[in-house]
Amino acid sequence: MPNFALTEEQEEVRRLAQSIAVEQLRANARRSEKNGDISPELMQTLAQTGLTTPFPELYGGSGPIEAMTYALIAEELGFGDGSLAMNVLGSMMGPLTVALAGDENQQKQYIPPFCDEREGYMQRGSLAFAERTGGYSLVDVSATVCSEGQGLVLNGTKRDVIHGKQANPRVALFRREGATGTGGLCAIVLPERGDGMEIHEDAQKLGLIAAPSASYTFTDAVVPTNCLLGDGEGVVRAATLYAIIRAGVACGMARAALEYAGEYAKGRIAFGRPIVSYQGIAFMIAEMAMKLDAARLLLWHAATSWDRGAECETLIREAEAAQHQAIKMAKSATTDGVQILGGAGFLQDHPVEMWMRNAAAME
Repeated sequence: MPNFALTEEQEEVRRLAQSIAVEQLRANARRSEKNGDISPELMQTLAQTGLTTPFPELYGGSGPIEAMTYALIAEELGFGDGSLAMNVLGSMMGPLTVALAGDENQQKQYIPPFCDEREGYMQRGSLAFAERTGGYSLVDVSATVCSEGQGLVLNGTKRDVIHGKQANPRVALFRREGATGTGGLCAIVLPERGDGMEIHEDAQKLGLIAAPSASYTFTDAVVPTNCLLGDGEGVVRAATLYAIIRAGVACGMARAALEYAGEYAKGRIAFGRPIVSYQGIAFMIAEMAMKLDAARLLLWHAATSWDRGAECETLIREAEAAQHQAIKMAKSATTDGVQILGGAGFLQDHPVEMWMRNAAAME
């Protein structure tokens, strides 16, 4: 049975992330949604904490990634605001995929700019995972790559790519043409421009508005062979880490809705007593808490397996299960939060309607 007791260092990191989430992300959530992106000042504040540079110290980062630590960070940032959390963590996934799947030359090219003390906070990366015909599951990756002459030919689509329009590195997951299973998966750094590659900025989004995103279409797009980061285990570890981080953000969203709705129910008086004292409300809050604990347990189990270097099939099964349950639970909890607030839940005076939209956009 895994031991989920946090180390002293992990507790300190969690508290730091929590303070940033409450004091910075929560306070700037509405403004960021209106502007459609995170402010440079907030990104600089986050960069100064070292939370956004989980890269090798050789390149100026704060040290190797630990999935358990970043599951904690993701939950706290998601508690502050899910959209800003995905903005920040989604940007990290580009260089993190390079760190996990790329060779030494690729790491030297793409990682150091994110660790620069002066301008690192301005850098953006991206990881294109989901497609128009599927979700955030590796079995759904159907965009193909095949070798042709001195290049690689890409076909397929990608959707909801955070920072996908302007990012460096801009990484995408593909499957070797004709290959099945995890062995056929590969990651490719996309060039800024290329024939056969169309990039469309997402507009009129339901949620995650403060995390700008784009969609890709590849039609016999040709890229150089040196754009290939790698195949197999490194790619799987990057993809499952993204699932773990997304699950952490979803747990944070649900926890925010639970705490906010719970406090509202204690103070809202109906027929002479707080509405939390009525069974219909009390049972709803209790179920939110129970499902959150269950989803978090799945998340921590997957993160522990990732840190221990479990086999690819185990990582995929556990990480994707945690992601699926966490997002399903976040959608349910944020919807229940709106219902507990009643008509007030649909007003922008309260953040629960924004959290509900953000959770729905995680699918």
